[in-house]
Amino acid sequence: MAGIRLRGRGSRGVTLIEMLVVISILVALLGIGVPLMAPAMEGRRIREAARQVHVYFGSARNHAVATSQPVGVMIHRFDGLPECAMTLDQVESPPPYNGDTLSSRAQVQWTGGTQITATLSDFNPSLVSTGDLAQFGHQGPYYTITSVGTGGITADLYNPQVQFFPWTGTPSAPVEYTIYRRPTKSMTSPLQLPTGAVIDLQFSGQGSESFGSGSGAVYIMFSPHGAIDRVYSDTINRRVIRPIHLLIGKREKIPTAAGDENWRDFHNIWVSLNPQSGLVTTSEVASAESLDESRALAVDAAGNGGY
Repeated sequence: MAGIRLRGRGSRGVTLIEMLVVISILVALLGIGVPLMAPAMEGRRIREAARQVHVYFGSARNHAVATSQPVGVMIHRFDGLPECAMTLDQVESPPPYNGDTLSSRAQVQWTGGTQITATLSDFNPSLVSTGDLAQFGHQGPYYTITSVGTGGITADLYNPQVQFFPWTGTPSAPVEYTIYRRPTKSMTSPLQLPTGAVIDLQFSGQGSESFGSGSGAVYIMFSPHGAIDRVYSDTINRRVIRPIHLLIGKREKIPTAAGDENWRDFHNIWVSLNPQSGLVTTSEVASAESLDESRALAVDAAGNGGY
């Protein structure tokens, strides 16, 4: 027994220097790997935001068809940075208000500048709010309601560029009136885009119009047949005849230097809405010489199935 040698007595633990060397190697590898992973992580965030917007608009369209009522999406401008949006709400549009009876009429009078007053018969002021749009005689310009009283409204010309202004300083002959009431939020939960991803309203819009100007929310409404009925904001109130394009991009590029805009970034995504069918498609931003060409390429991609 005396000759048996004991084993293991000479084993030792890891020294402090060895641990520091291993930690240093891990930190170096992490420093190299994170910058390489960042673009991929950012790309996934943009794709996820586009997917969420796609589904949210599709849900609003389907709800409009199922309920036979106008339903849409309200795009909230980000506080302090109205050129982009990160939050969306589904909204429902109450039917236009034409007074309480078939004989409801308005007498309109010009009060100076682009302002009018309208005395309304058979009128319920509780059904109308400031910010709603009024039209008289089923034609002519729209007016933004600025105040509501028991017997009528005061309003301002919605689009000051309109040349047609038929009223004088004396009350007009009685004409029919229509008040388009602002949509209200539905019970559907709002959509909050992933951190860092936004809808770039500077380059989103339809035709030659952009949603970038203005301070109020943008509304895109679907008809009960599923088509896009109307889009409006502070400066736009249009029936939709051309595709609507929403640019899903990066928050840090708003605002940005010329030549580095979101519509030039191939990692970003267009979400396009067909005006006739209301169907929603997505496509990656493609190389283009202009914003119009980039939108046109998004339409082509939608025609080929998008993704």
